[in-house]
Amino acid sequence: MNDANELPRTCDRCKSFELYKTQVSSGGGYAPNYLPQLGTKWFAAPNFDVVVCAKCGLTQFFTPAENRAKLSTSSKWRKL
Repeated sequence: MNDANELPRTCDRCKSFELYKTQVSSGGGYAPNYLPQLGTKWFAAPNFDVVVCAKCGLTQFFTPAENRAKLSTSSKWRKL
């Protein structure tokens, strides 16, 4: 899971402190792989931390630092 300091503490939209988090797979298998080539193993899809605001419903997805570190060298991702 992400370092707790990386996840938001307040909602970007409504500024509520009523945030909840869980961890889900980014896909693969029968589902789309939303983070191709960023997993720690070639056969395992990395996870997302999902944060939801209970007040307004804003939902955000975050991926851990070890997966983000692979972005610049992956052929599946390009810098904007």
